[in-house]
Amino acid sequence: MMPRHLPAQTNLHFIFKDMLKPSSTVKLALRRSSIFFSLCLIAPNIYAISNIENERPNLPEQGLSGSLKIGLNGKTGNQEERSHEGAAKIVYRLNNEIFIALMEKDYGSTLGVKTTDRDFLHARWVHLLNTRWATEGFAQWEKDEFDNLNSRVLGGGGGRYIVAQKQDVYSFALGLGAFYEIEKQNLVSHQETNKLWRLNSYYTYKHQINENVAFANTTYYQPSTNDFSDFRVLFDAGISVKLSNSLQLQFNYRLTHDSEPAKNLLVSPVIDNYKTNTEYTTAISYKF
Repeated sequence: MMPRHLPAQTNLHFIFKDMLKPSSTVKLALRRSSIFFSLCLIAPNIYAISNIENERPNLPEQGLSGSLKIGLNGKTGNQEERSHEGAAKIVYRLNNEIFIALMEKDYGSTLGVKTTDRDFLHARWVHLLNTRWATEGFAQWEKDEFDNLNSRVLGGGGGRYIVAQKQDVYSFALGLGAFYEIEKQNLVSHQETNKLWRLNSYYTYKHQINENVAFANTTYYQPSTNDFSDFRVLFDAGISVKLSNSLQLQFNYRLTHDSEPAKNLLVSPVIDNYKTNTEYTTAISYKF
């Protein structure tokens, strides 16, 4: 529910607006995105930078590239809230080998009380077999205090097939594989450890709408190999607006579903996490 008196807000969009002078095309793109941007500003302060896929439809160039991303949000007045999110992505391509590393940190507080604390590390190797087929292997670690997750470590691999692609315009790919995970949950009265195999199926779609605006969408479906009623879904969609050759303004929406979230009804307060969670974020990204 919106407060009767809107508190002052700080956001990177306003911090950078006097520093950047985008072209008329970019200004038009920003105006078209204004409604979505406003929704991002008033959305709950939940933070994550999730999609490891490149926003552009083409493969990365040879050599080293990457991006740094930062999001800052704050409120003062009737409400006092602060949140910070940061991420770094490093990509290295050598002929048909692509190496990707992603690091993320999200932190937030309300009235001096911590409300968000999440860490995420991901490493991926991709081997291009031809113009359509690729194999990949990956490893990941994460923790999320407010999802009762002490740690989740996983490793796996699979294959990817490009179904359709048009140079500099769009690409649509499907992936299928599997991974083994070790998950440790903090249920207050005890720590629960789960070890299991999951299938990893996904699609990813990228579209360069025009010279300055790109769209990316990835959806993962990850059922347990022992019980298909135990599954996770991740839906991630993002829009990137080019501000300069290196800077981008990014909007992101993320939905996650866990059929078996953390639960312990024997403690007080009880732990009974939601199965479905959504996140809205805005951030500034610097590419190199």
